[in-house]
Amino acid sequence: MFAGVFLAFGASLAVQNAYAITAFQQKTYNFTAPNTPSTSFDVSYIAVDDALNGLSDALGANATVEYPGAVAYGSTQARVWAKQCKPYPDAIAYPQTPEDVSIIMQFYYSYHDLWGNEGFSVMCGGHAQMGGAQTSSVIIDMQNLDTVEVIEPTEDGEYAILKIGGGSKAGHVYDALEGTGWAFLGPRAVTIGAGGFLLGGGIAYQTGRYGTGVDNIVGLEIVLVNGTIVYANPENEYSDLFWACTGGGWLGFGVVSHYYVRSNPDPGVITVGTFYVGQDNVEPAWELATEFYETNTDPDAMPAMVYGFKSISNPTGVEPITDRELTAQWNALYFGNESKFNESYAGWYDIADYVSIVSYSLRTLQQYLAVNYPYGYRRTFYGKSHTNATVDFWSTTFGIWNETVNGLLAAGEDPGNSLWVSEYMFPGWNGAGPIVDSDTAWPHATSAHISLIALQYVNETLDSYIEEQDTKMEAYLRDFQASLDMPPIYDYPNYISPWSVISEVWGEDNFNRLIAIKEVYDPDCLFNRGRVIPTTACTDKGLANTFL
Repeated sequence: MFAGVFLAFGASLAVQNAYAITAFQQKTYNFTAPNTPSTSFDVSYIAVDDALNGLSDALGANATVEYPGAVAYGSTQARVWAKQCKPYPDAIAYPQTPEDVSIIMQFYYSYHDLWGNEGFSVMCGGHAQMGGAQTSSVIIDMQNLDTVEVIEPTEDGEYAILKIGGGSKAGHVYDALEGTGWAFLGPRAVTIGAGGFLLGGGIAYQTGRYGTGVDNIVGLEIVLVNGTIVYANPENEYSDLFWACTGGGWLGFGVVSHYYVRSNPDPGVITVGTFYVGQDNVEPAWELATEFYETNTDPDAMPAMVYGFKSISNPTGVEPITDRELTAQWNALYFGNESKFNESYAGWYDIADYVSIVSYSLRTLQQYLAVNYPYGYRRTFYGKSHTNATVDFWSTTFGIWNETVNGLLAAGEDPGNSLWVSEYMFPGWNGAGPIVDSDTAWPHATSAHISLIALQYVNETLDSYIEEQDTKMEAYLRDFQASLDMPPIYDYPNYISPWSVISEVWGEDNFNRLIAIKEVYDPDCLFNRGRVIPTTACTDKGLANTFL
């Protein structure tokens, strides 16, 4: 069914999407996976400590297993961004190579009964909030698989392929590409892991021009649950596994040790303007934002509407709560010089109470948003998609934001680093997305803007209030979208919330296909951390928690 053939952002802009195509649909790339190491785990361990000593011996000197009290162990815990997700496992394993990952998986496959149903987990960046890195057994911390290799094109007009280690953070990749002429369609903050970002959809700064992260994956090196190392692409015997990783990859199919991702040309200078408007001056901002969402035709312009709680005279500084107010800020990015920037955003100078214009490179841009997200707090990072924006849309969401901020203040919290965002997406992914929703696990043949509510707080007794406000915003967005005569859209998997409607994320057909693929690659439900889909084994063990 051609669910994404037509896309409309306002009545004045309808884009036919029938000719969209992803990188992996344009050309097949074949790469070789390492040989699977032959490791014998035939000792009948009874004690967990003895078994972990056996794992250490099998791994040898390069890859380590660390325990509570070790600096490495504590550093891994500290990388978990949301405080409520901080894990306390028996041990943390640190593979250096895909072969090390294979040995760890062979060990787990042999001795998983020692931990009952508390499966091993996999960690890359530590940002995800669906609990995928949480376990009381063993975390496989991929941080040392962080190399980036540029595979130069062999034909004119092609882009380089990036071989990215499964533990790479955004900063590793951007630093490695500096000066190469190539860019990575990757995470928008330095500490976010490339792996989870890609497996869950991959909304990037240049998504407006080049599509999403999953649309640019061309191959995957994956360690299966029994330790076998395979290479998956859309055309080989592991094509179903590849498909599952295009938006459903962290639902438990294997451990990705390397990603093969198409690069894009380094954009050079990036002009970033931040236009701040105080709470008494928001109506003109709603009108300008609505006009942009409905009429923009430039894929190099990628703004976001952000609600915050800041000092309007010094919004980038630290000011007392008594000197702050509700703010709307237009985070305006343009991949080009300031002259081109002004062509897209000229009207904002006339209404803004405070303006900041800064030039970045793609490498330095990774710091632009990072300061908004300090570690050590309880957090939400949840979102929902919408195809249109109206003045009433902005007014209503800003009203819910006002309620949320006042509730945090009443509870003695500082909402200074909390925010709500609507991230503008260019119509039809600029022709760089899938043709139909079944092309990728995350159905996104029809593009949509993506909202996000990111709340930061300390007191865990506020959890129920936070849920109430999150669900109120989500309910409004659902009702707003339902009121429009638009093709089906699906929510961004990386922003999934505990109360998301699963059919609104993956769709019924794609979700059922994901279940069938997990039945093949994880028949015993050994990948059972975070979001667990209802295969036969996962259901029988009482581990499934994600249903249509």
